[in-house]
Amino acid sequence: MMRVMVLKKGRPSKRLVELASRKRDPIRPESMSLAELLYSLLGNQRAAEAIAEALNGDIRNIHNWDVRDLEALPGVGQGTVGKLVALVEIIRRLVQKR
Repeated sequence: MMRVMVLKKGRPSKRLVELASRKRDPIRPESMSLAELLYSLLGNQRAAEAIAEALNGDIRNIHNWDVRDLEALPGVGQGTVGKLVALVEIIRRLVQKR
């Protein structure tokens, strides 16, 4: 299973901003794994790792999953699935042609 190492200390979303904005050796979000980004978003390391592993590290694979299937993953509950549904919809709106 994947390990979320970079965001280990403190609150993950706050830690992501701290790491990305530090003057010395910043760690940009685009260089982080899907598990790390999901951990920052969801605040649940176990769920983030389970989802990233199930999606083979690529968020685009989420379209192959049903909400009930995601909820069956370790550490993933209705709240987490709700956040993922909202994220996917936001992404859809960002990329949709006008």
